[in-house]
Amino acid sequence: MVKGFYSAFLLLSALLSAPASISIPAESLGDVQYEVRYKLAGITSKVADATISLDNDTWNGQAVLHSHAAIRASSIFRLFMDAEYIADAYLSSGQQEPIYYFNPIKKGNKEGKFECVYDGKARTITSVFQRPPSDAVTKTFPLDGLSMDLLSLLVYVRYHDIPSGSPLSMHLLMGGKYVAATLTNQGPDTERYPGTERFQLKMIDGGLMENGSGNEITVWRSTGNDRRILGLETTLSSGVMTVAIKE
Repeated sequence: MVKGFYSAFLLLSALLSAPASISIPAESLGDVQYEVRYKLAGITSKVADATISLDNDTWNGQAVLHSHAAIRASSIFRLFMDAEYIADAYLSSGQQEPIYYFNPIKKGNKEGKFECVYDGKARTITSVFQRPPSDAVTKTFPLDGLSMDLLSLLVYVRYHDIPSGSPLSMHLLMGGKYVAATLTNQGPDTERYPGTERFQLKMIDGGLMENGSGNEITVWRSTGNDRRILGLETTLSSGVMTVAIKE
């Protein structure tokens, strides 16, 4: 959940050099509704509603997977994030490699953006970040191993069979930054979400919030054909934020 709601990929380097096409079950497409909750001093409050969708689409004439995220914060939580956060990620439909990411940023009457263009041929990522009223800053990063935005990473986690136990090195594109991180499949969860797999995303130098907090995110993924993201959780400088699927 970025403010306003990622280097070699060691164990899968051979797979990434010649990625295999992955079949997307029809039952895993469509909208999924979530509640965002904040826990502090033993008190848990709902602070936002969220929707993450995944559908077949086209992008510049190419068949793609289109993921859309929308988070609408309650009035109290607007102290921490924008009233509405939206983002769109486009990935190749076969290998689920990121192609394009766009997150509009609004501050009053001023508009900015966070945009990532992935060039698979040049193996580069062009990042444009503008937070009003500042000017846009354009940077170029290497498209090495596993490098993607958070929304694309959630799609990747859903469908790839990631070996458990060993951290995978990667880079996360977040708010104009190229943050080193590790992704670890921690194996089956028998307590929080029984019958799921639990993953940990750990950012080396950065976090979801501007103060750097939220640098470790736990993600739960169902193991059935729907391959849904059931929940996320991160510890902030004060309190814990959770995203839980609506039953």
